[in-house]
Amino acid sequence: MTYLIWGLAWLVGFGILHGSRFGWLPFDYEVALLAFGAILLVAIVGTILMVGRYARGIRGHSAFIGAMYGVAWALGFLVMGILSGIIAQVVEDFWLRGMLINGMAILIVGLLYITGGTTFNDRIQSSMGIWFLLINIAALMSGPDHYLTVFFIFGSGGFLVGALVATLRRRSAQHA
Repeated sequence: MTYLIWGLAWLVGFGILHGSRFGWLPFDYEVALLAFGAILLVAIVGTILMVGRYARGIRGHSAFIGAMYGVAWALGFLVMGILSGIIAQVVEDFWLRGMLINGMAILIVGLLYITGGTTFNDRIQSSMGIWFLLINIAALMSGPDHYLTVFFIFGSGGFLVGALVATLRRRSAQHA
């Protein structure tokens, strides 16, 4: 379910940014960015609520592992927020600045997905982490003009494929 939430959040959020960038949506860049931020906030809250529900009752070493994984996400994005503020001060071009900040965010996401997958023995999650890093490389190499296009299509698509694979595996395990 988490993959589906994030797949839809990225599809709509990157879609709004993409639409603003290429003029097929009537939003200023700043409005599109605020909408994207609001969508991500909803996805974050949904994820926290779901993980909290699943983690209820877990104790001992497993609780420690889960807590440290959560701390890694929080601190990674705190550092990213500070670096984003610095980038915003020195890079004037809105789309280049966005590419740099998003590239940093996706680096964190990819590495933590790989780490989470290995920590929790979840091959889907590790595979998605690798996918996001490869997509980030492709998007960064495409430059600020096409960065959003790559994530709009392949970033959200990665989450949606992950959601489908996880659902099929869960159903297969229930019927076995």
